Parts: sequence; structure tokens; C-alpha cells
Amino acid sequence: MDINTYKIFVTVAETNNISYTAEVLGYTQSGVSHSMKRLEKELGLQLFIRDRYGVHLTPIGRDFLQKVRALMSENEKLEQFIYNIKGLEVGSLNIGALSSISVNWLPDIINNFNIEHPNITINLKEGGISDLYNWVSESKVDFAFSSLDIKDNNRNLEFLPISSDKYVAILPNEYNTENMNNFPISKFNGENFILPDLSYDNSIFEILKKENSKPIFRFSSQNDYSIISMVENGLGLSILPELAIKREKDRLKYLPLEPSYNRKLGIYMKKFKDLSPAAKTFIYFVASYFDIPYDNLKLK
Repeated sequence: MDINTYKIFVTVAETNNISYTAEVLGYTQSGVSHSMKRLEKELGLQLFIRDRYGVHLTPIGRDFLQKVRALMSENEKLEQFIYNIKGLEVGSLNIGALSSISVNWLPDIINNFNIEHPNITINLKEGGISDLYNWVSESKVDFAFSSLDIKDNNRNLEFLPISSDKYVAILPNEYNTENMNNFPISKFNGENFILPDLSYDNSIFEILKKENSKPIFRFSSQNDYSIISMVENGLGLSILPELAIKREKDRLKYLPLEPSYNRKLGIYMKKFKDLSPAAKTFIYFVASYFDIPYDNLKLK
């Protein structure tokens, strides 16, 4: 077995689709299928269940996937180590991010990073807070730009804080905000409300719960921009982080919450010292981008 076989296995496991894996990786469909059957034969294990809906991991296959991801992560570090000895800078990064960060922060960060480090390939994957945390834990991504989970107690990942982002009430343009400098959370009581899907981000639900505010939850969405559109069209009110509405402020009204709430934005990662050279390079670049003194990072 070689690393390419493991790469094919991981892609098939994540897509549940042989033909899509073949297209993405540049193989024939039969080649991918034979490769997975050969892997199962060499291991003496059934990794997949095959049916008319695609291929799905067996319980043993799911356990094997975790080990393979860890192996591929170590292999990436080894390859980058070898290239560094040779004086070359190459590698690939898998980065997770909240949609508001991937839209408003990462294009400029990645563009500037690419100018200085053109041989490092970056793959970006968007998800919710729980998704991002799990992807880092399971080595699906090297690190993730996220907000700190307000229930994040005694968890196993490191979190590098970067910035603070306040929550705001978002309202349709026809909403009367005369003489209002902020929006009391109590005013959501009895109002139609568009709630971010709890599997994506439960922080807004927790804010309402803490303030004993009881709106009518009419709609939910995992997409910030879908929520903005629903508010714009008068389907209800909502709360979003200010970064999420940065490019959409002319489409609606928004006011700071009373009392105020903020989210802490930063990077989830496993231990910094165990990251690949490319991942460390990117994180130090982000620190410079946001003018975070290295001495404050406590990254070793």
C-alpha cells in the first residue's frame, strides 16, 4: 500500500462516490474501484458497504479512516520537512472556516500569503462551529478559523484569539428604529425570528435563552446570507455577528444589542508544535496580518 491508495480511500470515504472520486483525483472509475477492493483484500477487512446509493464505510472502515487521516497528516509533515532541508517551500493546507470569515477575511489573507509562498496549495472548507471543531479533531483540516464556542470548556484543541466581533440585531428596512441607538433583546419577545441552525451555530439561541427572550422561531438556516435575505423580505428579525453583514449593510437595518454580546474569533488547532511547517507558516502570517505580537501567541 502507498500514500496514493490512502488518499483515494479518504476521498471515497468522504464523498461516498466512486465516480466523483475518480473525477476529482484524475483516475478512471474502474481504477478507483479496483484500488479499494485491493486495499480491502490486503488488509483482510471490509471497509465499505456497496449499494445502489454509493459506498459507505463500515464501523471498521470509520475507525480505519481516523488512522489513515493521522498517517496522511504525518506524511505531509515529513514531505515538508524534506523539502525544507532542500531549501524548497512546498506543501498543502486544508483550512476550515466560518462563511463570514471565508468571505470577509480569507480572500485577502490568502492572496497576500500566496504572493510570499506561491508553492503552498490551500484548500478551503466552510462549516459551522461544531463542524469546524470536529474537522480539526479528526484531522480533516489542519486548522480552522472559527468563533470560540461559548460552551467550550475543557476541550482538547488550542484556540488562538484574533479578534472580537459584536452581535447585532438585523431588521428589515421598513422597521421603525426612530430614536433607537441599540436593540433591547427583550424586544424580540413574540416577534417572528429567523434562527441560525443549531447544528451550525448555537450561540444566538444561547443569548436569547440567557436573556429569557422568547421570539417565535419561524425559520432557520445554516447560511448567514439566507438569513439576511429572509429578514430583508420581512419574514422576521434575527441576530447575526457584524462581520456576517459587512457586505450587506445596505440591504437592511442593524443595531447593537442591549445588553451587548460579542463572539471571539480565532483559530482552532491541535498543538501548534505538532503542525506541519506550512501550517505554522500560515498561522504566523495571520499573526502578522492582524498585528498580533508573536510574544502574545504563546505558540511553541
